[in-house]
Amino acid sequence: MAIQFDDWQDVKVAYEVARLGTLTAAAEKLNVHHSTVLRRVNNLEQSLNARLFHRHARGYKVTEIGAKLFTAAQSINSELERLHNDIIAADSTLRGSLLLTTVSGFIDVLSDVCEQFQSLHPQVQLEVILDQKRLRLDHGQAHIAVRAGPRPDEGDYIAQHLAHLSSGFYASKRYIEKYGMPKTLKQLPLHNFVSGVAGYNGKVPYFAWVDENIPTEQVKLRVSETSEATRAIVKGLGIGGMQHDVAAQYPDLVPVLASDLSWPTDLWLVTHHLVHRTAKVQAFSQLLKAYFKEHKLG
Repeated sequence: MAIQFDDWQDVKVAYEVARLGTLTAAAEKLNVHHSTVLRRVNNLEQSLNARLFHRHARGYKVTEIGAKLFTAAQSINSELERLHNDIIAADSTLRGSLLLTTVSGFIDVLSDVCEQFQSLHPQVQLEVILDQKRLRLDHGQAHIAVRAGPRPDEGDYIAQHLAHLSSGFYASKRYIEKYGMPKTLKQLPLHNFVSGVAGYNGKVPYFAWVDENIPTEQVKLRVSETSEATRAIVKGLGIGGMQHDVAAQYPDLVPVLASDLSWPTDLWLVTHHLVHRTAKVQAFSQLLKAYFKEHKLG
């Protein structure tokens, strides 16, 4: 029967445990949490239905079966490093395609950087993929990801902190003129709201808050993209959440109970180590970091 790995990243993480001897050392090397390393080792052993390590008080010692697996993993790792060098040599010029993935709500923030990049490097075709699902950088689905939330902990990914962002509720002046401005949290359930569709709200904190605190009949519109929610709020369809820096681009929007409701989040620039130092990735990454530094968002 052929062996099938649920996630090749499990092999990479377990290989580091075998090489370094402890979960803690592997976690520090991979820049991930100790629990992530333990989870991936357990996942791999379950997938193979085999014990790869002897657990001791002083650390992890590889079993005979584990030794065979990690010898193969070392060979694969060497091949990947050679591929890395080949990519660097082949991609020393700024031409071809550059794939950037993020969620739709951040395109308003990133549009200035995209325009600047295209002006500086017209030979590069910039493709922006707006998707709530996290595309796999290690599978070549994208070269650069801009992600919000906790620090990404995939072992082969390089995560750089871009900014501390914050969100709140907003309404258009048109909406306020028609329905009035809520003065307290208790008045919010009497107002109309824009929120997200089922299955999406858990990823967006202000959508989740609406679901937990606002009667269903008061949610007048549900969308599957934060950018569409922004348009609906601007058009006066209801109160809704958005990033403060996005709201600042719309002069007709006013904050609602800003001192009572705010949702902080971190923004990350994420690349895969095999393409991290390629010319295109570095060029865009430097512009992106400079933009957030200049606008004091980081």
